[in-house]
Amino acid sequence: MRYVIIGNSAAGIGAAEAIREVDQNAPLTIIADEPETAYSRALISYELAGWINKGRLELRPLEFYREKKIETRLGKRAVRIDAKNKEVHLEDGELIPYDKLLLAVGGSPQKTDVKGEDKKGIYGFRTYGDLVKIYDAVKDAKEGVVLGGGCIGLQAASGLHHHKVETHIVIASPHLLSQVADAECGDFFQELFERNGIQVKTKASPVEFKGGDRVESILFDDGSELPAQIVITGKGVKPNTELAKGTKIKVDWGIITDDTMRTAEKDIYAAGDAAVTLDRVTCKSTVNAVWPCAYQQGRVAGFNMAGRKARYDGSMRMNAADFFGVSFISIGVVKPKDEGYEVHSQFRKDADIYRKLVFKDNRLVGAVLVGKVDGAGVLANLMRKRVDISRIKADLIAGHYDYARVLPLVKAEPQGFTEPEYGETLS
Repeated sequence: MRYVIIGNSAAGIGAAEAIREVDQNAPLTIIADEPETAYSRALISYELAGWINKGRLELRPLEFYREKKIETRLGKRAVRIDAKNKEVHLEDGELIPYDKLLLAVGGSPQKTDVKGEDKKGIYGFRTYGDLVKIYDAVKDAKEGVVLGGGCIGLQAASGLHHHKVETHIVIASPHLLSQVADAECGDFFQELFERNGIQVKTKASPVEFKGGDRVESILFDDGSELPAQIVITGKGVKPNTELAKGTKIKVDWGIITDDTMRTAEKDIYAAGDAAVTLDRVTCKSTVNAVWPCAYQQGRVAGFNMAGRKARYDGSMRMNAADFFGVSFISIGVVKPKDEGYEVHSQFRKDADIYRKLVFKDNRLVGAVLVGKVDGAGVLANLMRKRVDISRIKADLIAGHYDYARVLPLVKAEPQGFTEPEYGETLS
């Protein structure tokens, strides 16, 4: 049996570790277009902002690959899969044979499709290579612009601000965090960023990056122009699905998988930010680009590749960040568009605390917590388990959702609450 994994991040590492738990000696190869050993993409913004020391991103050292008997092709790009002959073609012409293949290929920043986007000084904020380039650019940059107001964009802006770059965030939407929070929450964070010296410009889209070889300013569709020697684009991530071409693999935004993480092509699996899986809250298929989900999907894929049966029971949409000392967590459905949802929110501006809960059919389906995020794990578990919360709904709305408050549900449905902490609650 020959195992090949394309991708060296959370899903790829999870799969490799699972395979080696079952099969310690069969040939196992990891291919990745980045030259680094596995590192945490989630911590890139933390390093740029100075919250962690340089060199703390590494997840698995070189010794990990040696101990697990993993051959590596780091810094090598896979360009095609020959599913008939079971070979992966690399850009340099090398062919890697496989019996079982995992696509843990992640995603890439969405392009802006703006005139002049190929100029120097314009960066994504996704890889360690991006971070190295940004470190070099901030040495001489006086002004910077971040395009995008999601968690990645806000963290990038915080990083530029830390390096004494006069920073603007520019977004097309009417408020920050528009995909994971409502206007009230987004406006709060705009005030927070502006209090800390970062300006926010809403309802504007770039139409041209101006300058010579390097970017010097950005022209927007409202006629305004901002000077910038460094630009970071953080407008979302698109799943990398190019390797599915020429195979039977089905793609719908991401790569479609079943609950074993297998694709429609025999002996090819997918996991992580490129894979479509079940959302446990909405019961719809989606790409859930969250680090813990990617790792768990990788483990499920790895076990099945090695012959041990495993099932992935789905995940939930979740975002968590910290901005200037204020915590933010968004889980599940937070901006319902259909009828039948019940929304309760509370905002204490004096204490920088915001809470929003979304219910449907006596189930908790969404939550946004700002400032005070204690109990977020309890809320996430209630959503994941899809339990009837009617008997404790008033407590949840009032902001009381510690484990003790969940006790009535645990007693009513003990089979659904098997984690150790619930056992302690019952004892």
